[in-house]
Amino acid sequence: MQPESLVAGLLAALERRDDLAEAHLLDPDCSIVVDTGDPTGAELRGRAHVARALDDLRVRHPDAAFATVHVNGAPGLALRLHDGTVIGVLVVDAGAHGTIRELWLSAAPGKLAHWNRRRPAEG
Repeated sequence: MQPESLVAGLLAALERRDDLAEAHLLDPDCSIVVDTGDPTGAELRGRAHVARALDDLRVRHPDAAFATVHVNGAPGLALRLHDGTVIGVLVVDAGAHGTIRELWLSAAPGKLAHWNRRRPAEG
């Protein structure tokens, strides 16, 4: 599966809260690196741990939604609050078997500053 298809599938699974579809997209030995910019960041390995980390994002931020974005030229997801503020950017790396091998979640406010720049009102 192409990275774009994996991201689209992951977005659909997250929106539907479809744990089975989400698990189907994750490689059994996948990993997620969570960069919070402080000591609470971590690296988790294994399909169950990664799926739980993604589900935890939804639980901690019930008023936020994922949207497809490009991150450094690659497909990814941004987690946005209703006011448009980005609180996380997820980069997806495809594995050799058409599944997600690695995820990187940047949730460090300083690293998200360029995602949250407001354009001046046009007028």
